Amino acid sequence: MTNISAVSTRARTARSPINEGTVDTPGVDTLNINEQHTQAGPVVNKDAELNTEFSSKAKDFVQRRQAIIRFVHDAIAASVDRQMLNADNNGRGNTNEFKVGSLVLLATQNLDKHAVSDFGASKLVPRFIGPFTVLAKHGNAYTLDIMSSMRLHTKFYVGRLKPYAQHFDPSPDQSRAP
Repeated sequence: MTNISAVSTRARTARSPINEGTVDTPGVDTLNINEQHTQAGPVVNKDAELNTEFSSKAKDFVQRRQAIIRFVHDAIAASVDRQMLNADNNGRGNTNEFKVGSLVLLATQNLDKHAVSDFGASKLVPRFIGPFTVLAKHGNAYTLDIMSSMRLHTKFYVGRLKPYAQHFDPSPDQSRAP
């Protein structure tokens, strides 16, 4: 195998105006400087025959690998098509649009416990917290007006939000009918 530094040294030697004629390096083709032919590498017999058995095995190997690659590409394309069809049929999740200034609830799933509740058990944590005011929209994410004491990032994906519907309890005076 030819050393890279030897090749670069030979190339510099070949470009040098001092050297004219040929440069002989053992095990490497002759560098003929006058003809601007600089070939580096091991000496190859011009009359050598290719090993046809090895050549056919190499071709078979390459063809098998290309068939595997085509199979994998087709499987990925089929999977993408199935997923798109499923998403079209069943929906793509929460695609709500919220206006700036509207009130939303934030899902507590995957939030730090310190931000949600002081309880130790996760079963007692509410599923949604809030309401929070929407400050800005960034594509599918919204910036919420969250207290700094909660130590949370203020941008959340729309799938983590739910519209806030204020619950009105009828007052005891209105619930009685005369």
